[in-house]
Amino acid sequence: MKHIGKIALMVLITLAFVLQLLINQRIGPEGNVVEAFSSTELIPVEACVSAYGDFGDMELTEETRQTMLKNLAGQLGITDGYAVTATQGDSFQESTLTKDGKYGKTVLQIVSLKTGENGESEGAGGSTGYQQMILSDITIYDNPDYMMQCKEMLEDIYRSVGMTPEVGIYVKGKTAGALSERGRQKITDSIFEQLHAETVQEIHNENYDCVYGYTEWFEHSIKQNGRKINLNLAFTYQEEEDITYLHLAVPYIRQSF
Repeated sequence: MKHIGKIALMVLITLAFVLQLLINQRIGPEGNVVEAFSSTELIPVEACVSAYGDFGDMELTEETRQTMLKNLAGQLGITDGYAVTATQGDSFQESTLTKDGKYGKTVLQIVSLKTGENGESEGAGGSTGYQQMILSDITIYDNPDYMMQCKEMLEDIYRSVGMTPEVGIYVKGKTAGALSERGRQKITDSIFEQLHAETVQEIHNENYDCVYGYTEWFEHSIKQNGRKINLNLAFTYQEEEDITYLHLAVPYIRQSF
C-alpha cells in the first residue's frame, strides 16, 4: 500500500478508537451550543457530530477497503456485532463500518470517487483519477454533554495528518404536547441570544418551523441565498406521539425530520 494509504489507515484506526472511547465514557460538558440547548429544558434525545475530509487520490480496491475496516474493528477489540457494507455506482465506491456502543453509534466510511472520463473532472491528460474521503459520524444517545469535546477531538485528528475537515454538530430534544407559537419563539430567542446569533431566514409551514441564523462565534459558515448561515434551528410536531421536537445544528441540519 502506498504511503498515503498507510497514513489513511492509521487515521481511520485512531479515529475509530477515539470515537468508541468517547461513546463508552461519559466526558464532561463543554461548549456553548450544548449550554444553549440545555437552557431550553427540553429532554435530550440524541446528539450527532459528523466530519469528513479528503485523504488522497490513490485507487483502492474493495478488498483493500474491507481489509482496512476489519483492521479497524480488530484494533477496537470488535470481533462481532458490527456490520460492513459495500455500495458502488458508475462513479463511486463506498465501504461502511457500523458499530453500536452503549451510549451511541459509530459509523466510519471510506468513499472512493472516480474523477476523469465519466467522473466529474478529468485527471492529467484526461485519465481517470480518484478522490478518497474519510467520513465519520458519531451519534450520542440521550445526553449531548460531551458533544463539543468530541467535535474538537475529531478536528484535531483530521488536522494532525494534514486534512482540513468539514465538521457539523446536531442535537435533538423533545417536550410533551404541541408547543405554542409563543413557546417556540421563546426558545428560539433564548438560543439565538446565548449564541449571539442573528436571524437570516425563517420558514414556517404546517410541517415544521425552521430558522437559519449566523453568529461570529463559529468560524465555519455556508452561504444560502447569498447570505452566510452557520446556525439552524427547527421545530417539528409528531401528532401520533403528541411530542414536539427541537432540532439544533451548526452550520445546518443535515438530518431528515
